Amino acid sequence: MNFFLLSSYTALLFSCFPLCAWENTPKQDSPPGQTAESPPLHKYLDLLKQYPVAFGPSGSWKKGEIEIITEPKLVQKIEHQTKQRLLGKGASEKQAKEWSTVGLVAEDNYWLWVRDAVIFPSGVYGTYDRILWKSALTGVAGVGVLPVLSNKKIVLNLTYRHATRCWEIELPRGQRNATETPEQAAQRELLEETGCSIGQTVYLGTLAPDTGVLGSLVPMYIGKASLTADQEKEFSEAIIENPCFTKEEIKEGFSKGYIECRIQGQPIKATCRDPFLSYALFQAEIKGLL
Repeated sequence: MNFFLLSSYTALLFSCFPLCAWENTPKQDSPPGQTAESPPLHKYLDLLKQYPVAFGPSGSWKKGEIEIITEPKLVQKIEHQTKQRLLGKGASEKQAKEWSTVGLVAEDNYWLWVRDAVIFPSGVYGTYDRILWKSALTGVAGVGVLPVLSNKKIVLNLTYRHATRCWEIELPRGQRNATETPEQAAQRELLEETGCSIGQTVYLGTLAPDTGVLGSLVPMYIGKASLTADQEKEFSEAIIENPCFTKEEIKEGFSKGYIECRIQGQPIKATCRDPFLSYALFQAEIKGLL
């Protein structure tokens, strides 16, 4: 749950930092006297070796892909070139060094922010940043679930999102715990966020929340839901209620950009733009499950 509070945060985070520090300029000589791996690079290389599936294939620039470079001496050359480009763009010495350093840029209990040394399809060296959810190191990062009641209405979240600073209509979703299967995570998250129980789940597909910066994928499920006793919400959530809508009402909400709701008796227009919800709804329809 708390994990997905940060899904919109990545856009704000990366608006402050260059995602891709490169341009088609002549390659320069590697910096003299640099042989030892830096601490960010050392930990980063260890993570790549330990979790190759989570970090993905290296790719090949000759096939039109963005190829990841891990050979330390070449990484240092790429860091040096990137630093020079940043200096040429007006960055300070401190900024250029910080923004060109390859490896593990930052981490907390949810995220890994890494900067890869790469070769672009043009053959130019550069760097590229990406974020991975820590829970994705040992399996899927999290799950989303489309809960359908016996009256065909869909149970959703009316939640205040910190990143967007407004009320949003969203699909129940959240982080997978280390010992859970994706299906178990879907059942638990739905109960925690809506108070609904769900039996058998049907796989809908896998969503890539943001292919520009997020390297982790989220499987989506649908299932028949039933209301149970009220469930205490996670402390960091701001889910005020769980409105139920028909498929047509949700589609109309996407068309208008909002759904009219009431909070403490006051009418509001809760934003309806959740990519998890739109993906799950679309997949459920084309598979004939809704």
